[in-house]
Amino acid sequence: MKRLLIFVSTVVMLSMMLAACGGAQTPTAAATEPPATGPAATGPAVTEAPVGSGTATLITIDLAGPPMEVGSKYTYIDGSVLVAVPGGPFTMGSKSNIDNPERVVTISDFWIYNSEVTNQEYSLCVAAGQCTVPDPKDNPQFDNYRYINYPIVGVNHQQSVDYCTFVHARLPTEAEWEKAARGPYANIFPWGNNAPVCDLLNFNFCKGKTIDIQTYPDGVSYYGLFDMSGNVREWAADWYDAKYNLDGKLQDPLGAEQGEKRSIRSSSFEDGGDFAISAHRFALKPTEHLPDLGFRCVVEDPTYFAPLCTQLAYIGAGPNGSEGDCIPEVKCNKVSITDGQSCTSGNAPYTIITFHVSNTPPTGWSYDVPGCTPLGGDQFQCGPPAGSFTATATGSCADTKSCDPACPVHYNKVGDACVWDGTGTIGRECIAGTTYDPVNQCCAATPGSGVNFSVCPDGYYPLGGVCVKDPTAVVDSASMDVHFKTCTPGEQPCDPADPTCAPPGGGCPPSNPNCNPGGCGTYPNCAPGCHANQQLVCVPN
Repeated sequence: MKRLLIFVSTVVMLSMMLAACGGAQTPTAAATEPPATGPAATGPAVTEAPVGSGTATLITIDLAGPPMEVGSKYTYIDGSVLVAVPGGPFTMGSKSNIDNPERVVTISDFWIYNSEVTNQEYSLCVAAGQCTVPDPKDNPQFDNYRYINYPIVGVNHQQSVDYCTFVHARLPTEAEWEKAARGPYANIFPWGNNAPVCDLLNFNFCKGKTIDIQTYPDGVSYYGLFDMSGNVREWAADWYDAKYNLDGKLQDPLGAEQGEKRSIRSSSFEDGGDFAISAHRFALKPTEHLPDLGFRCVVEDPTYFAPLCTQLAYIGAGPNGSEGDCIPEVKCNKVSITDGQSCTSGNAPYTIITFHVSNTPPTGWSYDVPGCTPLGGDQFQCGPPAGSFTATATGSCADTKSCDPACPVHYNKVGDACVWDGTGTIGRECIAGTTYDPVNQCCAATPGSGVNFSVCPDGYYPLGGVCVKDPTAVVDSASMDVHFKTCTPGEQPCDPADPTCAPPGGGCPPSNPNCNPGGCGTYPNCAPGCHANQQLVCVPN
């Protein structure tokens, strides 16, 4: 609260001084909802100098925010990276496009995601209750941590609008999208005028599937945007019109006022080079979705949100492309799997599957053990299925011991967490799932919301409580085919301490008071009046 009072007092004093010099104008309040379609009018950039330090306790606050100039980047609230697209004219369309003829169009300033919205980013909106899950057939890996930096797909037009609204943004218009892809010099493709090849974009089944959003640094556009051709197509704000912009509107043009289909830009991993040109247009009904269709957002005000009170530290190249202190050495040790096979007192086979993940730390490992019961940690108890099956462990590993985690600008490192230091650009709004802390002037996760905004920036993977830059975080896995032994009475000696072990000749082990040798039958076909206990032994109800 002391910081807030100091800030308010200083701003009041500054306003009085400006008024004495010529009359300060009261700034217009920021809009609280993004427009449904098209860009809002963008005013001139704020030019006030940071608040001065009249006393030793004053906080330096950059009221102007990031500069609107080519090359300017800004890490946004959801971990995405925004890039600046300064206003001005550009050549839109091409002479060969019937529905997108060549003409010069002028666009106002805007900020846009440098990558397509990812599974990780979209999952924040789902957790906050502001978005619905993507189609599971189009995006079967949505909840798989190995795919957090893959573009969100399987979402219709409204779902993409919902996400952009969640982060106080909107979908780009077609004109904005094309300028961000082509730049001011009429480039045919995002990277220039050279023909598309597999080193520049994910197209023509070079990879055969969607891939990480920042795989092609050599294929970025003039403003630094990834995947403006290839990987997945992207929803735009406009209604599709085959006679788009033929009315001569050359300043911030919009699509039709209504229609049956919404415009789509970019191309996918399936498309050939003819669809990779930035002037290419496509359209679908707004209720449709595809496994190669995603989106990115346009942001009017990068400083709308207050900073998060806590973020994860990072290792490797820093956010926004800054160099880190150290690149960790990848160190994956062999992951092994063992199975301890045994038999129940009713001669039913079972096995305990144990995964041995030897890298440190094993955070985020996933296990696929079909039809088995988790025992905690990396152990599973399995009964005999219809046939054999394969048990698999998969996860990330890297040697981070030689690298010290770093924090973004305006954050101090506390353990492996980054805590905001109270300086820098300040908004006053908090994203859904967080609550504004007026004392520390930042947004903290709302207790009980289930939303965890300690996420990694684009291109990073969570590993051991920190964010590690890809490709230093790599995937390791191990698999084993599991076959069940055939159990017969007297097959193995009976350990009196093992309640699941059948003694020679059958019967009950001395230490199992629940054993009923006569009337309950053998698992899994327990007789009426009996049930299988945790040791898969048939016992009376």
